[in-house]
Amino acid sequence: MTHIINILIEISCLTASLFFLRNDITKFSCITTVYLVIVCATEIIGLFYVKTFHQSNAWIYNIFIIFEATYISYGLYLALKFLTSKAIIICSFPLIIFCSTYILEIFNHGYLRFQTLAIAIESVLFVFISLIYFYLLIEQKKPINLKIHPQFWWVAGVLFYYFGSTIYNLFIHFLYKDFPKSYAVLIYVMLFLNLLLYSIWIYSFICNSRQRKLLLSLY
Repeated sequence: MTHIINILIEISCLTASLFFLRNDITKFSCITTVYLVIVCATEIIGLFYVKTFHQSNAWIYNIFIIFEATYISYGLYLALKFLTSKAIIICSFPLIIFCSTYILEIFNHGYLRFQTLAIAIESVLFVFISLIYFYLLIEQKKPINLKIHPQFWWVAGVLFYYFGSTIYNLFIHFLYKDFPKSYAVLIYVMLFLNLLLYSIWIYSFICNSRQRKLLLSLY
């Protein structure tokens, strides 16, 4: 049931992007919609694979995290480039670390085992970059209108989700090993994190729409 709810949350975010970003022809908005299609497709295919073949779908998500890492890194770069000239370095270095870890895990454990280390490192790095963004945003001392600032909310969603994921990744093995019944709780925690991420992203899409309407009204 939780898998269905999770898929519905993701489809809701995709629907919101199609509606609120429909008139935005910028590259990132188009990529966002495509990424959300990939997210929904991955969840649906992953659930179908498990229910049909009764086998682990880890390999499906191992493919997906490549798209995830690339998309989030690109989004953080776009947000940072307005605040610092070192945005490309800040975002590229962590992505290189993630890719190196990902390849190393495949070499050591194969593609059918979930890339837990790469996921954990990815989460920590995205939290770190998100904090840099907010630090630089505060340092610029320029007031921003949160009602029309989609980048702020998009990065906020990334920060909350991956901070929660970092804690989740740190404790999942400990809890599952010593407290097997806590597995159900962990599922609900991940469901909450997904709800938080996609809810904030939906609001960022709304801000994007407001921003465009405001710009059009000035002409």
